[in-house]
This record gives sequence, C-alpha cells and structure tokens, in this order.
Amino acid sequence: MTYDISTHRARYEMLALTTERLRLAVFKKSEAQRVTDYLIRNIDFHRRFAQTHGDAYFTVAEQKRYLAYDCNSFLSGDLVPLWICLKDSGEIIGRVSFFNLAYGGMMNCACGYHLDESHTGHGYMTEALKAGCEFMFEEYKLHRIEAFILPENKPSLDLIQRCGFKYEGKRYSYMHINGEYRDHEAFYLLRPEQNL
Repeated sequence: MTYDISTHRARYEMLALTTERLRLAVFKKSEAQRVTDYLIRNIDFHRRFAQTHGDAYFTVAEQKRYLAYDCNSFLSGDLVPLWICLKDSGEIIGRVSFFNLAYGGMMNCACGYHLDESHTGHGYMTEALKAGCEFMFEEYKLHRIEAFILPENKPSLDLIQRCGFKYEGKRYSYMHINGEYRDHEAFYLLRPEQNL
C-alpha cells in the first residue's frame, strides 16, 4: 500500500492510498456529482443496512456539504473518509470510513463501509478494509478499531472476520437503520502486535 497526492487529482482529493486494484481517497467537494451518482445507483441495495437518510441526502448540493464536512473533519483528525475507486478506471465502487477517533488513553476508532451492488463478491471490500485498517494503525498509531454490524448482514459479518476482527458482544439500539433503531453485533481489531 502506498499513499500519495497525484498532481492531476489534487483538485479532487486530499489524500489517496493505493492497493493492488484500488485507490482509496479522501474526496473534495468537487467529486459531489460522482458520489451522488454512486449513492443513487445503490439506494435500494444499501437501504436495508444503511443509516437512515432523507431524500435531500441524494442530491449534489447535499453531497457537497457532506464532502466539505468530511474534509474539515479529516483535517481536524476526527474522521478518515476513504472513497473506494477502481485503480484502472477510477469508478467509485464504495466507501470505508474511520470515525469517532479517540486519542490519549483510548487510541481507537470505529469503522463503517458500503460497496456498489455490481462489485460485490470480488474481494474489493476485503482489500479496502485491510488497507484502511493498516493505514489507521500505522499513521494514526491507533490501538483498536471497532465495527458494528446488523445480525442479519451475513456478507458483512463474514467480511469483518476475514479481516481479523474478533466478536465482542451486542450493541443494543445502536443506530437508526431503514426507519428504526437496531441492535448491532460488535467486533474489534487490535494493532497486529497486540491482537489477542
């Protein structure tokens, strides 16, 4: 995995990680149209497992606001929002984010992710999540990364365990999903030299 800011992408990205097949980038608001297209394309696929959003979320104007927030939060060290693109074509196929960063005695964060329906089953999210976690451990010196998953989301449960996360328990009424607060299964990953 390498990190870069390509000069030809500087108006679109604040940071990018590259893996074998992917480019994981912190987007600037100039990418709002492409992000909106991705979200609209996957609205039905993501609905069962995604945070509840109103109609305005799926507009370019709202995504510009979200991306501006992402950039400000990234600069302040509160959020690492990585949009997943195919390295060859540049197509947006998902996102993995690291949020709720806590420093000092905690040195931890939570992660979340989603993928384009047409790109599931090819190992892209495994590649992206592993690279993102490695980046968080190396660059942010975190001790622990957490993930919270709906019990019926078997592909996500399988993914998180493929990436080395361990089961910890249940988070009751954790997040508003598709119209109601839902319980989630909790997992954690420790720095590789500290994983138990």
